[in-house]
Amino acid sequence: MKLHDVHVNTYSGYKADEKPLKFVFKGKMHKIKEILSQAYEEISGKGLRKRYITKTDEGLTFKLFYDENQDRWFLEE
Repeated sequence: MKLHDVHVNTYSGYKADEKPLKFVFKGKMHKIKEILSQAYEEISGKGLRKRYITKTDEGLTFKLFYDENQDRWFLEE
């Protein structure tokens, strides 16, 4: 598993960073068409991590996660 630090634009409604909308990976903007699945996991002593499997407008599937403790988004390859 390789992790990439990515910039993600999110929808913020009731909470900040509720769901990803688009992100930049390897210099290309990817717009998320659909969230295929999402899960929340508690990392012992490190807070909450939100995981998403997304499908882009191009039909590509990406795994993203948001680490609340670090306030950072990552792409898992």
